[in-house]
Amino acid sequence: MVQRIIVNDCGWTRPSPGRLYRGEGEYVRENGFGHEDWNFNRDLAIRDYIYGYVYYEPSAVKTGEQFNIAFAIHTDDRWRLIGFYLDAEFVRDGAPTNGGVLKAKQRDLLALRSTNSLGTPWAGLGAGGIVRKLREDAQSLRWKVQIKNAMALLQPVVIPTRLFKSANYRLTTPTTIKAAAFAGLRALARRAALPAEEDEAAFPDGREVWLRHRARERSPAVVVAAKKRFLRKHGKFICQACGFDFEDFYGEIGREFIEAHHTTPVSKLLPGSTTKVTDIALVCSNCHRMLHRRRPWITTSALKTLLKPKSVPA
Repeated sequence: MVQRIIVNDCGWTRPSPGRLYRGEGEYVRENGFGHEDWNFNRDLAIRDYIYGYVYYEPSAVKTGEQFNIAFAIHTDDRWRLIGFYLDAEFVRDGAPTNGGVLKAKQRDLLALRSTNSLGTPWAGLGAGGIVRKLREDAQSLRWKVQIKNAMALLQPVVIPTRLFKSANYRLTTPTTIKAAAFAGLRALARRAALPAEEDEAAFPDGREVWLRHRARERSPAVVVAAKKRFLRKHGKFICQACGFDFEDFYGEIGREFIEAHHTTPVSKLLPGSTTKVTDIALVCSNCHRMLHRRRPWITTSALKTLLKPKSVPA
């Protein structure tokens, strides 16, 4: 199936600010966010499952089936692919209650409120009220998918009309497509772009292999732990190579943003290998690309020595 999803500037890991009164879809315009804004946040997984938003209920015959979902946005009169849920289940009662997940979403909504980007139905609530309402609305998080099967592209990719087209760009429910068309969307994702982490020589089968491999070997928990450790020590995120601070430069939208660089390539991991917190370097997007620019990869400390004084932000 293809499911339309709202446009998001944060990779569908948290709500984007600035959509109140002018976002796409009535709910987003009135509230400033949509529950699918968290559809690809692996840190919000509950017992290794992500619970994604869906405005849909299958027939009784299909209730026990597994679903393959391609998520797409509609911008500039074109449909664009942004990711997949594979072998997802429909859970009628929605996501289970999880205090950590509710608190994380509460923080995101409070951040929206601080920038006047949260609508009246939520902005008028206290912190506790937001958590209670999030708990109630969790019943709409009915796509249950294993972390490894939730795959987001680095950038949206235009979908050829031969694979999917619909004049109704406000699709509210998933649309069934032919298996061949879905296979075409998977192939499109593989061809779209290889990640900075590896190249075609390392992964001849393309992006799908990287997504599956990364999901299996790169535990999101170690990135979370590395970020928490860095925050405890420094109080904010700055690039460990050049010192760039996203929040200082971009304001609220850059709050707590940083990229995690795995110092050991996936292709060098042995079966059963685990990633430690000390194997993670927290860097800005530019330095992350430069760390992957050479083979073998250079270290963060080595990159520092290559920085020209005029390149360091004031």
